[in-house]
Amino acid sequence: MLLRLILIVLVMGGGYLSYNYAISQKNGAEISLTLQVPANHKAATKQEYISNPTHWNLQYPLILTLTSKVKIRSYHIKALTSDHLVVYDQEQIVLDEPTTLSFQLPKPNIKLNNQTRLRYEIAVRDWSYANFFNGNITTKSFEITLDTTEPKIYTLAQSSSINYGGSALVIFKVEDESLNRVWLSNGHQSFKAFPFIKDKHYVAILPWSILERTFTPQIIAQDKAYNVHILTLKLIKNTKVYYPKRTIDLSKEYSNKEIALKDIGILLDLERADARSGVRKIIQDDLRNVVAYNTFQFQPFNPLNKKSRVLLAFGTQRQFVFKREKVEQHLHLGVDLAGKKSKVYASNSGKVILEEEVGGYGKSVLISNGLGVYALYGSLSEFKANMGDLLEPQGMFGISGHNLTNKRDHVHFEILIQGVAVRPSEWMDKRFIQKFNAIIHEAERKIQAGQE
Repeated sequence: MLLRLILIVLVMGGGYLSYNYAISQKNGAEISLTLQVPANHKAATKQEYISNPTHWNLQYPLILTLTSKVKIRSYHIKALTSDHLVVYDQEQIVLDEPTTLSFQLPKPNIKLNNQTRLRYEIAVRDWSYANFFNGNITTKSFEITLDTTEPKIYTLAQSSSINYGGSALVIFKVEDESLNRVWLSNGHQSFKAFPFIKDKHYVAILPWSILERTFTPQIIAQDKAYNVHILTLKLIKNTKVYYPKRTIDLSKEYSNKEIALKDIGILLDLERADARSGVRKIIQDDLRNVVAYNTFQFQPFNPLNKKSRVLLAFGTQRQFVFKREKVEQHLHLGVDLAGKKSKVYASNSGKVILEEEVGGYGKSVLISNGLGVYALYGSLSEFKANMGDLLEPQGMFGISGHNLTNKRDHVHFEILIQGVAVRPSEWMDKRFIQKFNAIIHEAERKIQAGQE
């Protein structure tokens, strides 16, 4: 009888232990940590939520979330430095017994030095019958580095001025122990910065879009704690740049206004096809593949290798009228250079990243020349290079022709800085290119001499 009782107790005890183990393993709580970063309008960044952050500036809230399948009984938070100094230690009984609990992670009780490494140990106990009715206990730790200082930005060399619709070059250095991201802005769009020679040195070309009358050149650096430093570049802004206007009377070619509007609408839509055909997407995809700056210098662009007559200038505002009634207008974002079945050349080394029919531009070639500089050549009659070809300076890749909006033989030439069309005349000007090259050489010299 006694033996039988002992066996029953053992079976019941073993069953409970098995059950206890099962529910302990199955019903443990989940512990997560999220950094809540508010939107920064100056840096043009949106609100973000960063899971499992590694750095904290003590300014943005760290949200600790506890989730359990059964009601939460209590939690314990302990924070220690790398040398085992306890800077926070608190246990909290949860009275309303929720299954989910979110709150800000407590800050250390004492002031700590920048770059102090903390280990937060979190323990959560629930109301389950596990552990002999004491409930499940789930633990998790987070390693966090305190970082309360923003990155430092130093310019090494830069353009002194920029024209409305033009380009400017800057080379700079960023200092921070936990640098996360570096980019630039013109006040409307963000642009990639390219690594330059040494670690934490960067180079970038900033475009002033002809579509925007204002221009605010900024370098923006962000560390892993989401501290942000914004440096506004000092540039002389030349706003007094002449762009021609041209009025085209459709009644000279069309007797019917509706037919004229239909035809010119189709042509203008085709001429805007760079956005629809994926040119900008191709450029953005290519930018993601460019990881570093390679030492080189630019040469002035000269698509036809000669001084060519300009048929239609960059920035020309074309206004279409029908018997003095304004019906449409369009901005020309390239320059049309007159040709006669002329050979078209690459003035700088680059890679062919597009070779196809692009709507109103006709047969077109897009070449990546480095540092975010892209040259688009449209209105070609023939391709003489293939997709993916690496072109050397003076490499011939096409023959001039015409398109739907210009029946004269010509080449349509655009310079796009990370997708933004800028003044081609600057990039065709020897003195402008010499200034850009001089800025690059000045920065190279400072870095080599340790003067940065």
